Amino acid sequence: MRRIKLREGVALAGLFMLGACGGSGGGGNGSTAAVAPSPDATAKVGAYTDAYNALIDTFGLPRTAEDYQKERIASRSPSDDISISQGWIETAHGKLKTARALPGALGPLDTAAEALDTALQKLLARLGPLYAYYNTRAYRQDALKRGKAEDAAMTAEFAAALKAMDTFNAALVQQRRAGTDAELARLKASGDTVGYNNKQAMQQAEDLVALFDKPEDLKDPAVFAKGDVLVAALEKLLAEQQKAIADAKAKAKEPIETSRLGVYGLVGDMLGTMIGQYRQLKQSHSGDDAQSMVDSYNRAVGMANNNV
Repeated sequence: MRRIKLREGVALAGLFMLGACGGSGGGGNGSTAAVAPSPDATAKVGAYTDAYNALIDTFGLPRTAEDYQKERIASRSPSDDISISQGWIETAHGKLKTARALPGALGPLDTAAEALDTALQKLLARLGPLYAYYNTRAYRQDALKRGKAEDAAMTAEFAAALKAMDTFNAALVQQRRAGTDAELARLKASGDTVGYNNKQAMQQAEDLVALFDKPEDLKDPAVFAKGDVLVAALEKLLAEQQKAIADAKAKAKEPIETSRLGVYGLVGDMLGTMIGQYRQLKQSHSGDDAQSMVDSYNRAVGMANNNV
């Protein structure tokens, strides 16, 4: 699974609780008018988003799990140089615990967060001592006995935490999508054309990268047919955004507003790069090209989040 970062902040992401949209299920069917969420719900989902992004960041859970697997502990000997990492999992876990403690009941999302919290606690309880064991080369004193004895359990803890993280992400995405219409309506009513376009563009970009979740998706004509529709809409929107940014810059009176508009322009450029990578992927069907597309999207997310 290619995990993608989530956008933060009310102005960009529409991080709303399901109940605020009058529904109890998934993304809704458009029959219920979107309404503003409570401040507590918005803040809590934003904090959950920050925790998830930290968990999948450069040295987060997926990378740390992958690095552990590469060591192939079961087939190693005590004379080998063995090194494992703790990554930044503990920091991300701290963000999750902080988010869980915030006020506001979010139903299934809180349940998924609790399960992820538990999985990460179990993972860190085993990973910390094992890191010290390998870091101090203690495995050379016991002929790697402890390392091999705990390898299967450590692998299982990583697998359980990754599964809990993906379940949490699914609940978080559902929660966010529930408020999209409300946030778009707010931006439109406020006259913030650039913010409105940016939110729509980021949503369409997220939909595009999310199409390629499994290896078989990279060669599925039906998936690329959906991608082509999204790309056509996104390109049209990015062209409109360029004009909107230029118009807004001409009217801007404060340097800080000009700077904000400039960042939105950079977000659009990065999404254009992502579109180019999509077209490359369409020809190559390469996992590397799919990952490049996700990386560009994630860089756009970072820019957009910092511009809130």
